[in-house]
Amino acid sequence: MKKPTIEKLRKRAQFLFVRQGARASKGAVLVEARRRAEDGPIGVGFTASKKVGGAVVRNRAKRRLREAARQLLPEYGLAGVDYVLVARQSTPEAEWAALLDDLKNALIRLRAELQAGAEARPTRVKSLHKRPTPTESD
Repeated sequence: MKKPTIEKLRKRAQFLFVRQGARASKGAVLVEARRRAEDGPIGVGFTASKKVGGAVVRNRAKRRLREAARQLLPEYGLAGVDYVLVARQSTPEAEWAALLDDLKNALIRLRAELQAGAEARPTRVKSLHKRPTPTESD
C-alpha cells in the first residue's frame, strides 16, 4: 500500500475548516482532524498560542510537533484528512517518547472516529429565546 503524501496547511481558512472537525487531547498535544476528501494527501498544520510561552518556546514546541508528525502521520494518519496539531504548555519540555506516544494515541483515536463517520462536531447554537425575567407578580 502506497503511503499518502503530506502537505502543509498554510491558510487560515484551512485551519478554521479543521477546527470544526473531531478532536483528541492526549497529554502534551491536542489534535484536530477533519476529512477533506475520500482520498488524497494528508494535510497538516501546527499552532501554539502565547500560553505555551514566548516566541522561542512556541517555535521549539512546533518544531517538536513537526518532527513527531513526520514520523507518525504516514502510518497513523488517514489519506484525505487534514490535521492540526496544537501545542500545549507541556509540549516543549515533554519527554520525546511521551510526546510520540501522546500523538500516536490521539491519531489512533481520531482515525477510529473518522472511520466511524463522526465528521464534524455539532456547532453550539445560542438560544433565541431568553428566559423570562422574574417579576414581582411571580
